[in-house]
Amino acid sequence: MFKHTQRSSISRSLRAIHTVPKLTHHETWSKEGIPGLFTPKGYNAAWTDYQNYLNTNLTLLTNGTANETKSPYQILLNTAKQTTQQHTYHYAAMSHMNHFFFQQLADRDTARLSKPSRFLMEKLMHQDILDVDALRSKLLLMAENAHGQGWVYLVEDKDKNLQLLTCHNDGTPYYFAKRQQLDFNSGIDELSYKQLENMQLRCQDESVKQREEEYMLPILAINFWDHMYVADYGVNGKAEYLNQLWEYLNWDVINKRLFQI
Repeated sequence: MFKHTQRSSISRSLRAIHTVPKLTHHETWSKEGIPGLFTPKGYNAAWTDYQNYLNTNLTLLTNGTANETKSPYQILLNTAKQTTQQHTYHYAAMSHMNHFFFQQLADRDTARLSKPSRFLMEKLMHQDILDVDALRSKLLLMAENAHGQGWVYLVEDKDKNLQLLTCHNDGTPYYFAKRQQLDFNSGIDELSYKQLENMQLRCQDESVKQREEEYMLPILAINFWDHMYVADYGVNGKAEYLNQLWEYLNWDVINKRLFQI
């Protein structure tokens, strides 16, 4: 989200300021938290304060540029391939995905009334995920076992099939070279090295870079950055946070993100 302000009384030109989007239940959550998931302190740290930090930096980096009046989603797409724009990409990607993540949350009672659609579960059968418990186990295990910080995504590819991706740090599924599926915080095994080599070749191949199938759309995001849980669950509280998080996913929102004819 962004708004315009006057640059000066003389020029009367406009400057875009990226602001924190308004969540449906923000007024309540900022005072009461999301009971059972976030305290007010935890919620405001993970959403209000962090989102404001991201958008402030995004404003500073885009003022006077072609990205000044674009949304974080548009900016991340514009800068994903620009090696000199990686700081801008970082703040745009994190702003977009943090908003995407919080949009799919609800209080426990509302979340319990929702469930993955039959259409979504039928698509997951191709990933050998036969029920909701299996989906929960697979997603949360991927997030818990991932080192460092990042995301686990349920994504839809160009053929409308569903896949699960772990993306480290500010990785997003939209462009293959920015998914950051490899973890460079530890030793790289032979398989990871081959994946890196393959990615380098793909990045150099113009025909690959132009293909539509290199893009994926997120349907669900599991956020395992430490600022999501440290305030309420402690430094070692990642697993507890993830187990609680599952109970607050609003599948009515997630189901609508899936392409349907």
